[in-house]
Amino acid sequence: MLNVTSINENHLQWVSIDDVSNVLNLSVKTVKEQCRIGKLNHKIFRIGKKSEYWISFNSLPEYAQLKLQGLANPELQKYSDAPNWAKSQADKYLDLFEVTDNKYGKELRKYIADWNVKNPQNRTSYQSIMRMRKKYNEEGLNGLLAKYGHSNGRSTVDDKYFEYFKNLYLVEGSPSLFACWQATLGYAKRTDGVDEKTFPSHRSFQRKLERLVPVGAIYIARKGKSAYNRKYGKFIDRDYSNINCGEVWVSDHAQIDIACFAPDGKVVFPWVTAWRDYKSGKWLGWLLQCGSPNSDRIFQAFYYAAERYGLPKDVIIDNGKDYRSKDFAGGRPNAIKVETNQKTTRSMLDELSVKVHFALPYNAQTKPIERDFLKIKEKLSKFCVGYRGGNVVERPEKLADEIKTGKVMDFDRFKKLFDVYILEVFNKMGSAGKNLNGMCPDELFNQEFKEKIATTKDALKLFCTRTSRNFTIGRNGIKDNELGITYWADWMVVHTGEKVYLRRDPQNYKEAWAFRADNEEFLGVATAVRAVAALHAETVSKAEFQEAMAIKKRALKITKSYLQDTEQISPEELIENYKAYCNKPIKDANPRVTKIANTNMDKAIQKSKEMAAFGKADLSIFMDDSEPEEELLYLFETDKRVAQELKGVANGY
Repeated sequence: MLNVTSINENHLQWVSIDDVSNVLNLSVKTVKEQCRIGKLNHKIFRIGKKSEYWISFNSLPEYAQLKLQGLANPELQKYSDAPNWAKSQADKYLDLFEVTDNKYGKELRKYIADWNVKNPQNRTSYQSIMRMRKKYNEEGLNGLLAKYGHSNGRSTVDDKYFEYFKNLYLVEGSPSLFACWQATLGYAKRTDGVDEKTFPSHRSFQRKLERLVPVGAIYIARKGKSAYNRKYGKFIDRDYSNINCGEVWVSDHAQIDIACFAPDGKVVFPWVTAWRDYKSGKWLGWLLQCGSPNSDRIFQAFYYAAERYGLPKDVIIDNGKDYRSKDFAGGRPNAIKVETNQKTTRSMLDELSVKVHFALPYNAQTKPIERDFLKIKEKLSKFCVGYRGGNVVERPEKLADEIKTGKVMDFDRFKKLFDVYILEVFNKMGSAGKNLNGMCPDELFNQEFKEKIATTKDALKLFCTRTSRNFTIGRNGIKDNELGITYWADWMVVHTGEKVYLRRDPQNYKEAWAFRADNEEFLGVATAVRAVAALHAETVSKAEFQEAMAIKKRALKITKSYLQDTEQISPEELIENYKAYCNKPIKDANPRVTKIANTNMDKAIQKSKEMAAFGKADLSIFMDDSEPEEELLYLFETDKRVAQELKGVANGY
């Protein structure tokens, strides 16, 4: 500790330059310079043979004065060393003590009420003033310092009971804090006869647990590994710099939380199957339908995307059964690796040289398209009539009334609305994300989409047909017992007994393209030989809605009356607003088209055309153009024989 050296002259205190240098944390040379330029009031005293600088105490900064005073006064020393948040409380009450001196009772209460109105960020109370006055009288200035955290690290919870409490609380199923505390208290009473009045509260157990156990460890113990991974698990930041737009696609299904009337009059919540560009987030192809999603919808949505933007190099798809269908992605890989002949692989993506990546099951982090579905919910679904929410908690009370009164949209109307939203709003709305960096998906995609890997439209359409199991060509053709369809074509006569598989359009099973199962050779096109009767399910009558609710209480009526002037914004108007927001010129993409030529499907189409043309050649050169002799008519058979004999004599017979 410094020993302060001072001189009193004419009631002014002067402090040595060495002490000022230590307090200000400056060199003696710098202090002298501040004295010369007038920042510090100084005086030169002659002590012995030396002349020394002395600085006026009053010219020093306030913190330096307090520090110098504290060197001789332990109470001031503790105040000056306290953190600012602790000193702020002491300063507050010192000011209050000065203005409330000799004020008590009603007078003091009235002054405090006025103070709180004028100082809402620095409020106090009558009890606090009286308590702090007592502390100031007993402990001095240090009694006014805030002492937050002085008990940090200490706990009244015994380690034995705390370990027992942890065993109860840190289990999956998330038992309540209070129930675990009650069980722990019962354990303490049963084993040690503890008095409930002296036993720590449940909040004490909670504070000790949160201090000793990381929040992530508590969460994984109570919620499980999957929930922990979604909320606290470490994530790998993805680097998109080596990926160009159009090279990688992502696909998934989602149910739109908007009630619609299907063409048959039933209430449905549509499903969407979408293909999205991995980097830009642009939706490339999608299909909205009333029914549940399946592999047919995936083929159809993929066809829409590939027809316009060509083929990707990689796809990231869901691990669901419909995406793992053998004819689309080749099936989910086996845990046991088996060498396969790539030439015999019949999946569409393998045939198109597209690499498949299956996302982790029930893990939205691996598929960025999941975020797109959330955006659609927040920006479109919540503004539409018939919104039901993502779960029961979110479900609006008005949904049942909207369905009952027929206010919800027809599916066809919503489908048009949805398509416009994706094209004109979703793909054109800017984002501050690390990939888009202020651009919209259309802008980034058009900027980086430089090469389009294309195939012929007919071949692509054939690629997107469904692949059947293997059939044997019988004498009546190919019979699909599952669908009750028999296919026949003339070329089957010479291929009876051979194993084949079929490619069929999921929208039209009347025509099938047959390929040999052993070497992928295209054999020909077959047609269903008889119509298949549809299976008509019994008509299910709609459940009757409950009768209209009774008139609400007057208070509820008054509350709702304030909402009568609100106007429902139509989805069309909302879309137009979004379109206006996203309206800006976007440079069109101009990719270099790389065409996949002479694929297996192109060969199949060419062979089909040759087979269709077979038998249609012009054979007129082999026909006899001479006119036939005119045949004579005879009245009697004898006349005919006489004429023939005369003709023979004339010809030399």
